[in-house]
Amino acid sequence: MNTLPPMRRGILKEVLKIVFLFGFLGFILIIIIHFSSKNPKKLYLLNFNSTSSIVSMYENWDSLYTKRLNQSETTKDDILSFQKSYDFLRQYYNTSQANVVLFEINKIFIKYNKNENIISVKDYAKMKDLLRKIMLENQYKLTKIILDRDSFSTKMVLLACFIFLVALLFSIYFSERLSSKIAFPIKKISEVLQCKPDLNHKLKFPEPETLEIKFLTLELLSLWKRLSDLHKKNLKNLRIQRSAMNTVFDAMEDAVVVIDSYGKIEHYNKLFLSVIGAKDSSLLFQIWYDVSLSSQAYIHLRNLVRKENFEESYFWAIVEGNECIFRVRKKYFYDEDMSKSGFIIVLHNLNNRYSSMQFKETAIKLKSEQSSLSI
Repeated sequence: MNTLPPMRRGILKEVLKIVFLFGFLGFILIIIIHFSSKNPKKLYLLNFNSTSSIVSMYENWDSLYTKRLNQSETTKDDILSFQKSYDFLRQYYNTSQANVVLFEINKIFIKYNKNENIISVKDYAKMKDLLRKIMLENQYKLTKIILDRDSFSTKMVLLACFIFLVALLFSIYFSERLSSKIAFPIKKISEVLQCKPDLNHKLKFPEPETLEIKFLTLELLSLWKRLSDLHKKNLKNLRIQRSAMNTVFDAMEDAVVVIDSYGKIEHYNKLFLSVIGAKDSSLLFQIWYDVSLSSQAYIHLRNLVRKENFEESYFWAIVEGNECIFRVRKKYFYDEDMSKSGFIIVLHNLNNRYSSMQFKETAIKLKSEQSSLSI
């Protein structure tokens, strides 16, 4: 155990406390159940023997009362049996009331022996009454044994409940200590991460208190550094890709603008800026349907492609002081899940396809249509 790092050693101690606590609790409960369910066999046996002795004394006394002198051998057996039962009862009973009754029984029995084995009717009746009293005393003692046993079982159950509650409280206490030992250092780290720090900034974790937390913070710092480097590299690659794409778009003869899934302008070329009358690159990441431009060309084009099912149409605009007619196409592009990720608008110049007369007629028609869309 001494070779374990501090945090694991502390966790192991708390776990062992809980395990040993419930093991000890289980052992105590087994002992309590054993003693609470165990019957006092010896007491029951003594009570049964005392009952048998009293019954035997009943029978012996009746026999002595009815015997004649010519049956001296049988009378002697009854006397010995009566004396033996009486001696047993003297040892069994220790209450003052029972001792008084036994004293009276012995007194009558001694009188019987002195009177040459003659029993008067009065002594006979009194002996029967005394034996009845000692029988009641015996029944009372049996009842007391049963009640005491029931009381003992109840106390054992209450003791078991008390021990269980104490063990439960201790287990909660040790569990709380264990959870704190595990969760508190991690909570400090999570609080730092919950602040959502920028990838370009260095994380500032609290001073580690254990070897494990120190290793964890070092790994997190290393991971954070790799993420920051990867983020910088991704940003650099994105700028390179954007620059390359803008170069490709600028080399195209068509005006192009790309709108992402959030409706923001993601790419465009210089010819598109000329078409809508924008003077700089401030269009980037603006909402396409809410660009801060007062250009009529932008307003007409925006209204033209606003419909969801729009695919192709014609558009008139003045580009660098010259009237131009464009074929406008709108195409959606999709991600790997076939969900719409945005759309691209392409404006192809058709000036070379019209004669002067056709161009004028088409331009007038398009201007009229675009004006009606703007109203």
